Amino acid sequence: MKMRLLPASALAALIVVAAGCTTASGPTYNLDIVTLANGSQAYRVQCLGLLESSMACMKKVTEICGNKEPLRVSSTDRAASGFKPENDPREIMFVCQAPQPVVQAPPPPPPPVVDTQPRTVTLNADANFEINKYNLLPAGKQALDKFIADSDGVNIGTVVIDGHTDSTGSKALNDRLSLRRAETVRNYLQSHGLHAGQYQVHGYAATKPVASNATAAGRAQNRRVEIQTSGVTAR
Repeated sequence: MKMRLLPASALAALIVVAAGCTTASGPTYNLDIVTLANGSQAYRVQCLGLLESSMACMKKVTEICGNKEPLRVSSTDRAASGFKPENDPREIMFVCQAPQPVVQAPPPPPPPVVDTQPRTVTLNADANFEINKYNLLPAGKQALDKFIADSDGVNIGTVVIDGHTDSTGSKALNDRLSLRRAETVRNYLQSHGLHAGQYQVHGYAATKPVASNATAAGRAQNRRVEIQTSGVTAR
C-alpha cells in the first residue's frame, strides 16, 4: 500500500506531539498512539533490530489502517556513517483516512439534434418585395435571415427558388419580374452564408397559380417566391 505524505503546511501544524503512550509492541516494533498539536490522534510505529528495515514498519502500518488509506505525518530515517540518511525510515507517524470516493466525470452532453428534413418556404411578394419590383423589403430580408439561421449546421444539396406572379400585366413583364425576384432571393442566400451545393432559379410568371386570379385575395396569394431544399445532411 502506498503511503501519502501530508503537504508541508499541514505537516508543520501537526508535527508537535502533545502526549503519547505505548499501546503495543513486538519483537520487531513498538506501536504508540500519540496526540498531535492540533488535538487529533495518530499512530507511531518504531522498527527495532539491526536486521529490520522500513518494510517492517510499512507492514505494520498496513495492518493498522486496514482498508483505510495511511497518511504519513512524519518519519525518521535511519542514519548511516556520517549521519547520512539511507532513505530507510525506522519511525513513521501516520493517520488512517477513509479512502476518497472516486468522482465520476459526468457523461458528455448528447450532440445537438440537427434537422435534415427538406424544407419549403414561401415568401408572399406583397409583404417581402417592393410593388412591381424585385427589391427585398426589410420583412423579406428578415424572413431569409431566419431561413439561413434555421439551416445552420447542415449542408444543402440543392436549393430551388421559383418566382411567381398573378395574371395581371403583360407576359413579358411577369416573366422578367418573377425571374428577377427569384434571382434576388438566391443572391441574398448566397451572400449571407447559406451552405448549398447548387441553386436552381426559375421564373414561372402566372403559369402556376395557387389561387384564383379573379379575386384580389387570390392574386395576392399567387404573387410569391417559393424556396425548396433537397439533399440536406448534417455538417
